[in-house]
Amino acid sequence: MTALCTALPDQLRLLLVDDHRIFLDGLSLALAPLCPNLQVHTAQDAAAAEACLSQHDFDLILLDLRLPDVAGLELLQRWQQQGRMTPVAILSASDSNLDAQAALAAGALGFIPKSANSEELRQAVTRVLLGETLPIATAKPPLTPRQQEILLLLADGLPNKAISRHLGLSEDTVKTHLKALFQELDVHTRTACVSAARQRGWL
Repeated sequence: MTALCTALPDQLRLLLVDDHRIFLDGLSLALAPLCPNLQVHTAQDAAAAEACLSQHDFDLILLDLRLPDVAGLELLQRWQQQGRMTPVAILSASDSNLDAQAALAAGALGFIPKSANSEELRQAVTRVLLGETLPIATAKPPLTPRQQEILLLLADGLPNKAISRHLGLSEDTVKTHLKALFQELDVHTRTACVSAARQRGWL
């Protein structure tokens, strides 16, 4: 951990905004090694977060998307309109690329999934504290290389016969792969398959 901390100041003040108390406690513990004098403030809703911001200046806010009183993105947009300069990173259980893109468009410097382990979390927070904007991690499709090839050709509008010729497969094999794709994406048509794959960032 020492190498991670050397670029950060000895003293930092973070605000963690999430409506789950146990998650806030775990997050505070995970972030503790960031620097020797880390002050962590927590808020379980937007009103408490606003109260904290009226009392202190923070180096970083980690904000959940789903709060009981105001949506996280709406709160972030409000802060942007107020001209608040405190960096904000979204910490969310969502793995949606659309949510991540919306967060960055609203002014967040990063979108950190709650599935991240402690080391990944500290690395992401360190990068944001050092002024980086975290790139959106594209979700890796749980598909075979062949299914990915077929998905790309499907997105190009090719019918089964053309896909089978292009890949040197029988039409029955192409249909089998398409059936697996439809099941994976929970869709029933070719158009819906392509649309759902795009939403997940697979295309």
